[in-house]
Amino acid sequence: MDTPQALSLDHISVTLGHVPVLHDISLSVVPGEFLSIIGPNGCGKSTLLKVLCHMIRPQSGQAFLEGRPLSSYSRRQLARRMAILTQKHDIPEDMTVYELVSLGRFPYRTFYRRPSMQERDIIEKAMADAGIRSCRDRLVHTLSGGEQQRAFLAMTLAQEPQILLLDEPTTYLDIRHQLDILELLQQLNETLHLTIVLVLHDMNQALRYSRRTLVMKEGRIVAQGRPQDVITPEMIHDVFSVSGEAAVTASGRRVLVF
Repeated sequence: MDTPQALSLDHISVTLGHVPVLHDISLSVVPGEFLSIIGPNGCGKSTLLKVLCHMIRPQSGQAFLEGRPLSSYSRRQLARRMAILTQKHDIPEDMTVYELVSLGRFPYRTFYRRPSMQERDIIEKAMADAGIRSCRDRLVHTLSGGEQQRAFLAMTLAQEPQILLLDEPTTYLDIRHQLDILELLQQLNETLHLTIVLVLHDMNQALRYSRRTLVMKEGRIVAQGRPQDVITPEMIHDVFSVSGEAAVTASGRRVLVF
């Protein structure tokens, strides 16, 4: 019996502004997976993520959600199944955290219906799951960087997606908040069974948190598999042109030292 697939790409190629960005990419993501994507700047990681959520349409090949072509879904149908958290956010000046998170309910609302008690409960739960409920009445622009990232994450959770795509969710955060966000994502993956696909720069974070890692170089997938099998000094040298050594911490965790 074939393994069910949450998302899949079949021989995808993308050209942006006459520049080839992705070359013949095939990929399968199974439900409940925690997949990290790593690679040098400009290798196509963010473009790949946008193809997966139908923000970019490929010139050739096809993308699938639950076995159906992405192109066969309406925007509202897609938003009920998957959510994406991009690198940069427009921070609203006069919007509270609760109001921001409530925007995640847009796939389920009409202009003529007031939010139900059930919807309000979903918004409250999204804030609780993202660890931001205590800030519900604060203006978003007054939050710290880590709190803002949690608020936007809560907005995506309010969509009730089965799949969560994140483009470098730890960018602009200090190390404490980076680890807080990744711990939270790991918890959401385990407790809510969310399928998570995220782009990461830090290879030690990919080693620590992901169950599978995909390595990209010049618009192609050059390696994928268990992080401990894929993220090696040899791969780092071949893909990033950097020398590193594998080490084991006192707690037994494998890390790379540069």
